[in-house]
Amino acid sequence: MMPFREAAPATLEDVAARAGVSRSTASRVLTGSPHVSAEAISAVHAAVRELAYVPDTAAQLLAARRLRRS
Repeated sequence: MMPFREAAPATLEDVAARAGVSRSTASRVLTGSPHVSAEAISAVHAAVRELAYVPDTAAQLLAARRLRRS
């Protein structure tokens, strides 16, 4: 018998695929950009709920650090 394995956490790519939008659009929705359609916002928020998506704080910190250096 195989041991129980938890499913891998949902990624931003998973959310985007479920919502039918690009990764960039999903990211814009989650960061509150005003340059996204109402349909995309609804789709991404629904996908976040369905997948129980939780942003990866370590990845966010790395991205923020990278942006500050540019």
